[in-house]
Amino acid sequence: MNTAQPQDLAGELARLPHFSSLAPDLLASVAAGVRIAKFNVGGVVFSQGEAARAFFAIRRGAVKVYRMSADGREQVLHTLREGRTFAEAAVLSFGSYPAHCVALEDGTELLEIEGKTLLRLFKEDPRLAASMVSSLAIWLHGMVERVEELQVASAGARLARYLLKLPAKGAQDPLEVELPLAKKDLAAHLAITPETFSRLLRRWQDQGIVGAQGKKLQLLDTRVLTALADEG
Repeated sequence: MNTAQPQDLAGELARLPHFSSLAPDLLASVAAGVRIAKFNVGGVVFSQGEAARAFFAIRRGAVKVYRMSADGREQVLHTLREGRTFAEAAVLSFGSYPAHCVALEDGTELLEIEGKTLLRLFKEDPRLAASMVSSLAIWLHGMVERVEELQVASAGARLARYLLKLPAKGAQDPLEVELPLAKKDLAAHLAITPETFSRLLRRWQDQGIVGAQGKKLQLLDTRVLTALADEG
C-alpha cells in the first residue's frame, strides 16, 4: 500500500538522475503516477514476457534482473541497489519485460513509476523527454564501459576493482568493506563463476591481501589490490 504523500514522492523522484532537472510542476505530475511496492526476498517484481506496466527505482533493498538459458541456468543481467532505476526501455520501447526480476532482500521497497502516466507526459512535455534522454545516455555510456571491462579484464582484475570501489571503513590499511550481495550474486554480477570467486578470495587470503569474515572483508594490502585491478 502506498502511504507516502504526493509531495514526498516528488521529493524522492527529484533525487533520481532521470528527474533531477525537472521543474516542480512536472515532478508533481510524474509523482501522481507513482506508488510504493514492497517485497521480501524472492518476491517477484515482474516476469519475462509480462506487459510492461511500469519502470522502477529502488528505494530500499536490492533486486536481481535475470534470464533463464535454454538449459535452465540462471543468467544474471544486473544486481541493483538503492538509488538505481531499471526497466525504462521495457516501458518506453519494448512494451514487455525482456527478463525476470526478483527482490534480493526482505523489506525491499521500489518506486513503481506507472507506464501510462509516464508515456503520456513523455509525449506532452518535452522537458521530461529531454531529461530522461540525457540521463539514459549517461547510463548507456556506463553500460558500454562495463561491457568493455567484462570483455577485456580478467576475473581477478574485475573483483579487485569492485572491492576497491566499495565504501570502506578506515583511512589506511587494513580497510573494512562489506559485500552488498550474496557471494553467488556478486559472482554473477562480475560475470565469473561462484567457484572462481571463492578461489580468488581464498588465494588472496592465503597471500595476506584480504581477510574475510562472512560478508565483511578486510582489505589488508590495497597496494597489491590496486596492482591486480590494473592488470586487466
